[in-house]
Amino acid sequence: MQMGTSLEVELWALYKGLTVLLQKGINNVLIETDAAQVVQLMEDPIASNCPFKNLVEDANILLNGCECTIQHIWKQGNLCADALAKLGANQPEEMLVVNEPPAELRSYLLGIPRERA
Repeated sequence: MQMGTSLEVELWALYKGLTVLLQKGINNVLIETDAAQVVQLMEDPIASNCPFKNLVEDANILLNGCECTIQHIWKQGNLCADALAKLGANQPEEMLVVNEPPAELRSYLLGIPRERA
């Protein structure tokens, strides 16, 4: 398993997620991330010396292609992503696409507050 910086991991997650959206023909999605630097990289012109220049440019093409928007959300407000990250830590697959939300996320999606673990 190859490791990267947290910024690089967030950028790859965005890129792969956008790829899935395009493959499924899903448009106009609001993407929320607690990685403020990712949002900044996607919104501002990319510096030529940025080590993630190609990845950011490709993600921007996908973002525009599926007419999605990205915004920052504080980590405390992103309970779904937190729950997915915990579930993903135990997955043997590099990437798992689900068609229905896992049971652990349903209460968050329905707006029912749960205690954080």
